[in-house]
Amino acid sequence: MKLDARSWRLAAASFAGSLFSLLIFADVRSFLFSLTIRILSTLTVTLIAFGVRDMRALFRRALLTLCVSFMYSGIMTAIYLLFKPPNMLIVNDIVYFEFDPIVLLAVTAVIYLLIYLFELLFRERMRSTVVRLVFKIDDAEYRVFGKVDTGCSLVEPFSGSAVIIVDNSILSIPDDREARVIPYTALGHTSVLRAVKASSVTIDGRDIDKEIYIAPSQIRGGAFKALINPDIIR
Repeated sequence: MKLDARSWRLAAASFAGSLFSLLIFADVRSFLFSLTIRILSTLTVTLIAFGVRDMRALFRRALLTLCVSFMYSGIMTAIYLLFKPPNMLIVNDIVYFEFDPIVLLAVTAVIYLLIYLFELLFRERMRSTVVRLVFKIDDAEYRVFGKVDTGCSLVEPFSGSAVIIVDNSILSIPDDREARVIPYTALGHTSVLRAVKASSVTIDGRDIDKEIYIAPSQIRGGAFKALINPDIIR
């Protein structure tokens, strides 16, 4: 769903999920009670991980979480019934694996190392697609996915500073606020955008030490909510 979440939220959601997993020790025989607990746990973990701005977004994210859980449970049940792995156990429809803690830590470290190497090798290529954008205006912080677009070459005309366009569902500039006017031409149509200077900008965890202006507009892109001038990351 291309959602951005803070690390502390993901850690808190994981902790909450682990608490719900303690139900393995409960003698639950009521299907209705078990289903209620599962729905409640899904809503709780989703709410902690991503927060909620409206109930429709919460239920949409929770529904996707349930679908992934059903897929995982079905695959694991098939493996358990077909191959009977000696280190695998299913109790109260919850899948558990028995691993040596040292082996588990070693495998985890290797996986993180591989992910780090992958990002290191393909960082430049990844920057040409969708990136994580974090910017501040005054004391407000905004986190979105943005696309580094070679067709986006807007600059503030007086300073020459690059401009990032964000969807107006993310940011709006009040009419009474002082803003810079950014002229642009698209499909033969000439118009202007209003932009304000960002207090700070971070792209994929990298602080951008440049003066950047943020201009709200309508962006038609499901995977991203911002268009980024490629000169910003060069």
